[in-house]
Amino acid sequence: MDNDSGGAMVKLERGALWGWGLVILVAAVLAGAGVWHGLLHGAPDAPTAIAQVPVAPSVVDRAPDAPLPPAAEVDALLRSRLAGASSLSQFGAWLREADLLRRFVAVVSNMANGDSPRAVVAFLAPSGDFQVSSTREGRTLVAKKGYTRYDTLGRVVGSLDSTLLVDTYREVHRLAERLHQESAPPGSSFEATLRRAFEQVLAVPVIDGDVEVVAKGALYVYADPALEALTPAQKHLLRMGPSNLRHIQGKVREVSQKLNQQASRP
Repeated sequence: MDNDSGGAMVKLERGALWGWGLVILVAAVLAGAGVWHGLLHGAPDAPTAIAQVPVAPSVVDRAPDAPLPPAAEVDALLRSRLAGASSLSQFGAWLREADLLRRFVAVVSNMANGDSPRAVVAFLAPSGDFQVSSTREGRTLVAKKGYTRYDTLGRVVGSLDSTLLVDTYREVHRLAERLHQESAPPGSSFEATLRRAFEQVLAVPVIDGDVEVVAKGALYVYADPALEALTPAQKHLLRMGPSNLRHIQGKVREVSQKLNQQASRP
């Protein structure tokens, strides 16, 4: 498996463990915001200003059979609604990217199916390299210091206002559904796909102890068969380390709970 395209395997000669799980997690957590694109490394805390663009009501109020609004109009809506979701500058950078909702829908669909979204986010990678360490007993372990490559994402996701995310999702979910239907199997709904994506995230084990890997040719695989049996998407999440995974799963639980609360209202 080349370039770490989905399993636990990593090319030894490169030592790079690509961070496509970052994108999946952000997409799942944002629950409709579509802000998955353009992660910046570093951690300045000053908020980044987002230009407020007037949003026409027709973006979300169009008739079900009307043409989809231009992506630029949907982007303007999302930027307007989500500008206050986090005070961290990295989130502001994500909001400046284009075609947010369509790409979000694609990434959530991949996540729900357990697939890596690498084909649509191949420009992203964490800083630094994947590293292992050896024990006196000859075991090869994932080096825990490598988890820090994902700290920025964990911190930003942990900072997000889940109420604002859910309110935004409810505003654009009909558009998300229409985009989903362009490629979804018959009878599939985006709501159900989003639930499956949440389940994928929450099923990843949080491992505080050592994680052993073994060489398989020029690659590494997990020594634990249960970990190696995880989906490619789940393996990406596991690679973030326990602290960052807790941030992600905690936010997913918050968002899921708020979605359920809204759905149960008369």
